[in-house]
Amino acid sequence: DDEMKKKLALHAVYGGGHFNSIGSVALLRKSDGEAIMASGDWDGGLCFWKIPSLSGGGDGGMNVDNVDAGKKKQKSKKKRRTVEEPVEESDDEAAISVVEVQPFSTIRAHNSNLSGLSFGYNSSGNTLLTGSWDHSVKVWDIEKSDCILTLNGARVVTSLGRCHNSDVVATGHPDCTVRLWDMRTGMNASNSKQSSTQVSDSILKPSHKSWVSAVEWSPTDPYVLASTSHDGTVKMWDIRSSLPLHTIRAQPKGQKGLCLAYGEGAIYSGGSDCIVRKFAC
Repeated sequence: DDEMKKKLALHAVYGGGHFNSIGSVALLRKSDGEAIMASGDWDGGLCFWKIPSLSGGGDGGMNVDNVDAGKKKQKSKKKRRTVEEPVEESDDEAAISVVEVQPFSTIRAHNSNLSGLSFGYNSSGNTLLTGSWDHSVKVWDIEKSDCILTLNGARVVTSLGRCHNSDVVATGHPDCTVRLWDMRTGMNASNSKQSSTQVSDSILKPSHKSWVSAVEWSPTDPYVLASTSHDGTVKMWDIRSSLPLHTIRAQPKGQKGLCLAYGEGAIYSGGSDCIVRKFAC
């Protein structure tokens, strides 16, 4: 029980960067062991954070300038008072250090809700892909806080997912459509922004009957992705075809599909009926 309480204890508070509701986050463990996080809000604000180590034996590669010098102390909860027994002081009242983390970079990335984030493939944490309700998808150079690619679409971007082995991304939209974008900028091959930029936008045939709320790529197959929608279905796609491979009624009629996650040999779907369902794939 003590070990479980320790794992669930508040460890860090990331503040001072956003001024509206946070709608998206992405995490990355870099090759040098450092962990970083990106977060986006409903004003289009984007923040980058260095994540402190849980071990307490160091800062996890974090720049100490981004951490408040004074750490807050959090005490574990006391037993609730009941009619039958009085309040007792327990031995687990020891204070727990809570780190206050400040962003190492803040950007006004978009003009509206930042609805999707993904760190670039094989970028060592140097690039971030973003999608927004302002109809655009962008690639950011994190170190320079510079936008290196902007693609403007015709519809609000409601969700974004990146292929596991490239910077090809899929986005969901309110017009029942899943779109594909090749965001490979060639920045890994050269420091020049002009280097072999390849950009394309293709559209899978509209098959959902309502707002596409989430898209997720297969963690093993670069051609396969899944989408869910407010129409309550989950669809499987092979991007080499414009038509879905399979359609599953994931939610009861009248309920919305809201989120997706790939597991080992399965897709998990959650929706407005307060239930998560697992489908073998």
